[in-house]
Amino acid sequence: MKKLLLLLFIGSSFQLLAQDPEDALRYSWFTAQGTPRSNALGGAMGSLGGDLSSAHINPAGLGFYKNSEFLFSGKLNNRSNSIDYFNTNTTTTSNKFSLGNLGVVFADGRKKNNWTSTAFSISFNQIADYNNHYSMNGTNNYSSFTEKFADQLYNTSSDLTSAQQNFIYGSSLAIHSKLVNPIYDVNGNITDYRTALPVGTNIKQHNDVTTSGSYNELAFGFGGNIEDKLYLGASLTMPMINFNKTNNFSEASFFNFYENTSSRGFGLGAKFGLIYKAEPYLRFGFTYHTPQLISFRDGANATMYSNAFPNGLSSFDLMANYKNNYYPDYIDYTVSTPSKLVVSSSYFFASPSKPTQPLGFVSADVEYVNHGGTKYYSNDNSQSVINYYNDLNYVVKNTYKSAINVRVGAEAKLTGNWMARLGTGYYGSPYVDTQLKASYFVFSGGIGYRTNQRSIDFTIVNTTQKDAIFPYRLSDKNSLYGAATGNHLMFNIGYGIRF
Repeated sequence: MKKLLLLLFIGSSFQLLAQDPEDALRYSWFTAQGTPRSNALGGAMGSLGGDLSSAHINPAGLGFYKNSEFLFSGKLNNRSNSIDYFNTNTTTTSNKFSLGNLGVVFADGRKKNNWTSTAFSISFNQIADYNNHYSMNGTNNYSSFTEKFADQLYNTSSDLTSAQQNFIYGSSLAIHSKLVNPIYDVNGNITDYRTALPVGTNIKQHNDVTTSGSYNELAFGFGGNIEDKLYLGASLTMPMINFNKTNNFSEASFFNFYENTSSRGFGLGAKFGLIYKAEPYLRFGFTYHTPQLISFRDGANATMYSNAFPNGLSSFDLMANYKNNYYPDYIDYTVSTPSKLVVSSSYFFASPSKPTQPLGFVSADVEYVNHGGTKYYSNDNSQSVINYYNDLNYVVKNTYKSAINVRVGAEAKLTGNWMARLGTGYYGSPYVDTQLKASYFVFSGGIGYRTNQRSIDFTIVNTTQKDAIFPYRLSDKNSLYGAATGNHLMFNIGYGIRF
């Protein structure tokens, strides 16, 4: 089992402040999602245009519209996950239907001054799907989940009263449940906190996690083209995030811990792009996605079952017992996501006898994103809370690195109005530690039918993922993880009307 030492332990008097470094990846490390056509091309849409997903990828692509369009799509997702934890492999599966896209483009094909055409769009797009389920099981002879609670109490120099009352979402539950005990010196002063469990004696651990929600984006886009040569565009984006997590962790014969967390976010961002048609058969694109500033509100509750409290002790119980303390129902904070740069190119090929009628194309995008650039900001003027987020930003910066993502897609015209598409994509590891093997590999394909008035597209996307799942992190010893492999099969269908 490989190990990673946590760079910095983060403690807080309110355990509702419980963002882990992994949370930062939720807003930057995911595959490109768009319309069924875009998904069939592996997301390689940066220099193509003429698609509703342009507002979310490269808004300059809206300049290719000469007619207005309405489009919507849906997705059926099948996920399977396999995690190797202490040489024990656990597999889970899940299914979910979700909305993919919904939007309209209003195009004006009349030439005005130097503008050959302009277009305005309003569109909703699911950027990332958080519906997932995974489990891990293993016999741990190295550490215990309860050590993270002992670490928090020690690192916050908590006296017994603080330990019992101030960490109602975890550490206080562990103290009352007799899973963590204070260590006293000869003068009766607390010098440490230690787990009561027999660490190093082959503790059987089980972790089951279910997540739900999505990262959605509402975009208001504008694009236009100059002499059908230079295409310019910009979009104002409004990210909307809904994330829920249910975490069940148990160590056999000792305890069960159930935790529910929720995170709701809404923010603003912008995307700017251009596409240059060097030749009728050759295009180049450039896109800049600004950081998205997202305001979050998080909530949490937890329950612990142990030999001391076999019927369960919850954070609500502690909140009622210590009602004179102030426990916020929610914590508000702000996240700035990393910016992205995308360079693109596409080549169109045609029949030698009809060079003005393209038969298809090949397109490629290269994307740069610095995952360590995610930053958290406090919405509270309390210095301890500000310090917490400063420490968290330090951990994120030193845990994650920049990555290069590559997407390639191709489309070919078949008989009549039918088209066939293929795509692929590779998303590199976001981790500084090279021991952590992580990547996304996308392979996609689909068919489309288009007339002057209507279009229908059907796409299948298969995504394989490698990642490292940390069930808990410790400050004074190595944090262990499960080596995860996942497979996400998506069926995507869309229908469009041009007017």
